[in-house]
Amino acid sequence: VEEVTDRTKEPTRVRDTQTGCTAGSTDTDHCANSKCDVTIGDKTYCSQCATGYVPINGKCVAFSDSSVTTTAGCTKNNGDPVDESSTTCGKCTGNNYFLFMGGCYSQAKAPGNKVCTTASGGRCTTCKTASGLFQNPAASPTLGSECILCSDATGANGVTGVENCNTCTAPGQAGPATCDTCQEGYYEDGDACTKCHTDCATCSESGASVCTSCPEGKYLKTNQCIDSTTTQCDQGTYADKRTRTCKACSEIAGCTACAYNDNLGGPVCSTCSGSNNLVKTAIDGSTTCVAAAQCAVASQPGTHFLNKDNNGCILCSNADDTTPGNQGVANCKTCTKSTDANTNPTCSACLDGYYISSGSCAKCAANCATCTSADMSTCSKCLPGYFLKTGSTNECVPCGDVDKGGREGCAACSNDLTFKCADCRANYRKQQNGGASDDYTCTKTCEDETACGGTAGACRAIVVDGDGSMKYYCSSCGQSNYVPIDGKCVDSSSANGNQCSNGACQSCAANYFLYMGGCYNTQTTPGSLMCSKATTAGVCDTPNANSRYFLVPGAKVTDQSVLGCGNPLGTTTGTGDTAKAYVGIQGCKTCTAPSEASNGAMAAAKCTACDEGTALTGSGYGCVTCDIAGCSACRADNMCEACSDGYRLEGDTCVRTGGNLSTGAIAGISVAAVVVVGGLVGFLCWWFICRGKA
Repeated sequence: VEEVTDRTKEPTRVRDTQTGCTAGSTDTDHCANSKCDVTIGDKTYCSQCATGYVPINGKCVAFSDSSVTTTAGCTKNNGDPVDESSTTCGKCTGNNYFLFMGGCYSQAKAPGNKVCTTASGGRCTTCKTASGLFQNPAASPTLGSECILCSDATGANGVTGVENCNTCTAPGQAGPATCDTCQEGYYEDGDACTKCHTDCATCSESGASVCTSCPEGKYLKTNQCIDSTTTQCDQGTYADKRTRTCKACSEIAGCTACAYNDNLGGPVCSTCSGSNNLVKTAIDGSTTCVAAAQCAVASQPGTHFLNKDNNGCILCSNADDTTPGNQGVANCKTCTKSTDANTNPTCSACLDGYYISSGSCAKCAANCATCTSADMSTCSKCLPGYFLKTGSTNECVPCGDVDKGGREGCAACSNDLTFKCADCRANYRKQQNGGASDDYTCTKTCEDETACGGTAGACRAIVVDGDGSMKYYCSSCGQSNYVPIDGKCVDSSSANGNQCSNGACQSCAANYFLYMGGCYNTQTTPGSLMCSKATTAGVCDTPNANSRYFLVPGAKVTDQSVLGCGNPLGTTTGTGDTAKAYVGIQGCKTCTAPSEASNGAMAAAKCTACDEGTALTGSGYGCVTCDIAGCSACRADNMCEACSDGYRLEGDTCVRTGGNLSTGAIAGISVAAVVVVGGLVGFLCWWFICRGKA
């Protein structure tokens, strides 16, 4: 039997915090406790899963999923199929897959292609040594340990990495690697990597006064991390929220006092010194320090003008100061200061969406950017997000208005000769339209308009619509003070009594149930597609009659109580040693709920019907492609386990038996045929030989 490194010595249980093993993810990951320990690049992956799951490309997948059994070819050490007790892969038989850190990885895509350059026979034959790992120098490396992470202190064949090491130099035939750089939060300490002081995010050595970066909410000030709520940065500096450091206001030339601006993502100057002593504020809110001549030129139009005392640089559109000579014109883009110090400037051009009318800026027709009057017929350019549709009356049409010539999901467009979409809305995926490099189609990826607040949120709550199609809703919200209610991110003040914080919900109110990070109402879609009644607040007790969902046994108010029949990622109830995992079957259309699982174990729903194009396995725990003639049930994609009448099973396929006769009948007919043929040959021999002699 081929030797395989044992990575399952520690007890297997579902991790207490199901927040996603891969950095930045919010998926329930089913990674075993303390086994989210495979660092590849800047992300972390799983080496061992909860029972019934195995690591495929670093993520835990249900053992029955086709990506496990067919694509990756994950098996036990002895080649037997993985099952409900499996937590790791022992071998990988899939094309271009290799065994690494307890799981099967594809060499053709991330993260496997960051580990391995070439793979063959379930092994990585050439490691990508620039990715924080090295080639095992042993003559015959243990299966799955051909590549060793610089951070892998377990290793194989007497060869190890260094705990918490980021990049390293490989050893000789045995022993530990030499660490070149440590992982974030650790520093080089001889041959080891030692954790930084708790005040630091990164550091150069031991102690609180040698930090190089700080944790969230603290700022770096002369190599120390300070609390921004109690300690201010020095005079002439500001607290930069992006880098969490105290930075000098002088990065704006001539600025001596400033503050961080959330909208700009940078500093705004309040005081300038020297010859350039005027603060000049641009339309976008950014500031510079300028001299009077750079603020405004006498009798020449510009974006700013000098106040009457020549000590302030005022934006033309700033009409807040009503002092004669200091008041700009609302919505004005460029203006000219009067020679009379007490006379306000004259506007020469208005901002987009406005036109000059009797010295003021009047609004153009709806959504028009450039016009000469309020009449739509004078509109020559539309605001961003709209296109000009010419005809009997001009009209500025939203780029996404399909009925008026737009394109679904389009956010920016043009309509010079033909309509072209330049960009898509946040909840749509952008794809080139044919071969055009400046025209795109938009495919909806999330039902929330903001895509759940962008990259900080997640749109991973899958709901099967009435027609069987899948739609994606918010599982977490990236915007501050927003939470997922009915699959959309809403202000926390509109949570309707549901208990939610930090972008997700923890328990739900009456008539709501908890599902994939959000609370859903049983009386409205999409909640009603999954559950028709939630008698106990937060817990579904009657799934939708369409049978596409099943109740999670033993679910409490803080657990997900309903799950899709076709959801192989599943969910968990309880925590720690009492955690239980439940999964659906990929490709399953309708199902029955499983019995309650044992502590630390997994239970799968039993499928009763599969999606179109797939067939139910004999056990009811799989939906597979089964296009084999004469096959009545497959155990895996196109691998038959039972044949129809008139066929017999040979390996994984079915062959005709010659009508519907049994094997015994076929054998009897064969013997009779031999007897008949033998008798005929004897008669002919007698006729020609014996009669010839006569």
